Amino acid sequence: MLKDEFQQEKQLKKQLDKYEVQIPELSYQMKRGRWQRFIQYLASPTKDPLEPICTSSVGYTSLKVVPIVCGIFITIVQILMQ
Repeated sequence: MLKDEFQQEKQLKKQLDKYEVQIPELSYQMKRGRWQRFIQYLASPTKDPLEPICTSSVGYTSLKVVPIVCGIFITIVQILMQ
């Protein structure tokens, strides 16, 4: 389970071998009820759909410019339709 780098370092390997982790298997075997699954679904983090756009400078600029251009376009269309 350890990486090869840890196997080469004798002192580090000795320190890591001192520790044992015991994982209780009871928690994995318990089945959650509908209510608990629903609460877990509501509490789970969501992915931000605008994150790829906001992280780049071009995307950030387009988020500022696109609403202005759309507003101008709608205004021109309304003026021409009168």
